[in-house]
Amino acid sequence: MKIRISIICVLASVLSFHASAQNRVIDSLKNLLKSEKRDTVKISLELGICRAYNSTGDFLQALDYGVRAAGHAKTLEVSSNTSISLAAKRAEARAYLNIGNAYNNQGNYPQALVYYNKALEAKIALGDKKGIGDAYNNLGLVYWSESNYPVALDYFLRSQNIYSAINHKAGMALTYNNIGMLYMDEDNNDSALSYYQKSLAIEQQQNNKEGIVRCYNNIGIIYHAQKKYTTALDYFVKSLNLRKQEEDEDGIAISYTNIAGLYQDIAGSDDAVTAYINTYYKSSSSKPTPESMKQILMDSTLILHKKALELSKVVGDVDNIGRATQGIGSVYRARKDYKTALTFYYTAASVYKKINTLKAYYVVLVSISDCYDKLGNKDSALQYYKLAMANKDSVFNEEKQKAIGREEVKYAYEKQQALEEVRRQKEKAIEEVKQKQQLWVIYIGTAGVLLLIAFLVFIVNRLRITNRQKNIIEEQKGKIDIAFGQLGDAKKLLEERHKDLTDSIQYASRIQNALLTSDKYLDAHLKEYFILFKPKDIVSGDFYWALEHKGLFYVACCDCTGHGVPGAFMSLLNITFLQQSVTEKGFVKPNEVFNEVRNHVVEVLNPDDTSDTKDGMDATLCAIDFGKQNLMAACANNALWIFRNEELIEFKPDKMPIGISGGEIKPFKLHETKLQKGDCIYMFSDGYADQFGGPKEKKFLQSRLRELIVNIGNKPMTEQKASLERNFNDWKGNFGQIDDVCIIGIRI
Repeated sequence: MKIRISIICVLASVLSFHASAQNRVIDSLKNLLKSEKRDTVKISLELGICRAYNSTGDFLQALDYGVRAAGHAKTLEVSSNTSISLAAKRAEARAYLNIGNAYNNQGNYPQALVYYNKALEAKIALGDKKGIGDAYNNLGLVYWSESNYPVALDYFLRSQNIYSAINHKAGMALTYNNIGMLYMDEDNNDSALSYYQKSLAIEQQQNNKEGIVRCYNNIGIIYHAQKKYTTALDYFVKSLNLRKQEEDEDGIAISYTNIAGLYQDIAGSDDAVTAYINTYYKSSSSKPTPESMKQILMDSTLILHKKALELSKVVGDVDNIGRATQGIGSVYRARKDYKTALTFYYTAASVYKKINTLKAYYVVLVSISDCYDKLGNKDSALQYYKLAMANKDSVFNEEKQKAIGREEVKYAYEKQQALEEVRRQKEKAIEEVKQKQQLWVIYIGTAGVLLLIAFLVFIVNRLRITNRQKNIIEEQKGKIDIAFGQLGDAKKLLEERHKDLTDSIQYASRIQNALLTSDKYLDAHLKEYFILFKPKDIVSGDFYWALEHKGLFYVACCDCTGHGVPGAFMSLLNITFLQQSVTEKGFVKPNEVFNEVRNHVVEVLNPDDTSDTKDGMDATLCAIDFGKQNLMAACANNALWIFRNEELIEFKPDKMPIGISGGEIKPFKLHETKLQKGDCIYMFSDGYADQFGGPKEKKFLQSRLRELIVNIGNKPMTEQKASLERNFNDWKGNFGQIDDVCIIGIRI
């Protein structure tokens, strides 16, 4: 019990320590973890270490301990002890949140989304309202980082509603801050400032220094955007001083970047420079001249950006690395040293593109175009200007929202017109009745007393008719109101179902893309290669997979049954089966891997051997030993080609899929060969060769693909990919793409 209490105390306070103390806390937790035998306590320790590493900026270590905690928790969920099982499920949800935080801090947004959604599902299953609010807030942060503002705002508002319902002050303050960031990105500074001030009021009430620092910084950014420079600097300095007290290196770097940007903007305005001198040198006996002040400010800008870049690299803050690098480039650009500026701008553009920060990427592209223009390189200037404009469209495209707004206005207008028409018809009917009543009064009056009784009877009769007509009109109006109400409900239901379907498919696409082998992993293991991957729909039945395991590099090109959503489901199954066959089952040879994957596919899709459905995949799998220059391969319905000395060597495929084929199940054949330097290996699905097009609207066929590969086989792999893609689009023409396409090329 004493050990458990001490652990809880350490975990509760670890994030409030200075950086120097955090390392000692981490070491203490690791020592406890080594000696601890109880699984539940070990999970708590692993989560504490994960959070501590996230706080220090060592995100790889944070990922390692977060995955450990999630794995241990998963094994305890099946415990017959209800309290242990429940505690394990809660720990698993916390682990997913921490893993998502580590990926988010690295700028790996697709993986962050995967784990935040896992955490959300777990929190919903547990009925943990605060946890659900946390997951919504984190999802909103990822979409905000990707400039997907409508989706980000939706998640922030969901989070805010939950926090408000349970009166969770810290969560409310954080979400107010995040909504402020979103409005700030959309240049709605008044709304952003309002939300930041709401957040600051709560943080000051709770005496939360971390939150106060964050609000000071963001309010400074707003005043900076509004050109209230001295007020902005005041808030930036407040934020920096608190961060230095807490030894928050990541935050210090961000403050340096913000102050540097502020100094540069002040230096760019004569009025701002004069105001700066009058504010900060009013009691000085020797005021600097405006020109010398500009020079001082620009020198300070460069120094602060370089300090920020150095600190951000240490803590792994990818986003601020991009901002600081861009800032250094802007200083050199202001000094008309365009070549040096381009060096830093290129680095910043690469960072922003990697972490998918679209708005910042667009701004850097415009700066690169301007530098080339100043250097007289008009072609490069135009090239980057066009690239910037293409990205601007993706960032600032509001046409969809405008279209929805127009439809809503149109709907409201049509409803109002219909109501107005009902009102006119009602008034017209009443007026007609009145005119007839007046006419009959004249007739009755001239007829005299003898017709008075008949006149009164007639009037009563006419009043009944009038009331009946009025009732009919009111009934018609009621029916119209009901009809419009039903129309509105149907419209809303249709929009909700369309959104749900689109969101589901988009989410499936993110999951599938997350499971595909990343470019970073491939770049680390392959020197020269390309992957031409063109799904027919949002999600794909084709996929590629790679893994380095025990000295062999495995790479597969696979085509699952179907395409779109069904194909995507098959691809997720088969990625898992390939991974398990190599890493867990220990199969080495590709044909053995295929045999094992086929067993899994048959077992999962046809466990009772009663279905005639032919499900599975066509695939090619290579296992390459780069040191010994050896290649092993297996081919299921898809061949493998090796381009060598202007010729193609073909490994003939087994005429059977990996799955349920209806024929005799035979072992897959193993192909082996000795590779030579310069060999190009090609794997492909049937989508490219089966594409209809050309002058006679026929299939492209493998014979043309062979000829094309022979013609481009000596070119660099990037040019090969471009040639294949260009040829595919030219052949397809106005035809729609009929299947998923995947081609892999590797040069030895």
